[in-house]
Amino acid sequence: MILLMFMSVLAFAEEPEDRSEKIYKSFCINCHGEKVEKVPLKPDSTAEQRIKAVNYGVLSMPPYNWMLQDGEAEKLVKYMEGIK
Repeated sequence: MILLMFMSVLAFAEEPEDRSEKIYKSFCINCHGEKVEKVPLKPDSTAEQRIKAVNYGVLSMPPYNWMLQDGEAEKLVKYMEGIK
């Protein structure tokens, strides 16, 4: 009975809210601009390199892994790629 209740809760679990736009507007927009025009993404960088930069920082950009939940760096990179 308990197992059945647990499985039904999992079936109705919602996907976590995508906070990419909110994170971008709070932490990234000042340096990168509205359309990632101020400090653009390097065209030859891979998604993995961009995710690593978000998580661990690069040059003057600080790391954000301390505040991001699992998978949010990937979502943020995709969001940034889509707004430029």
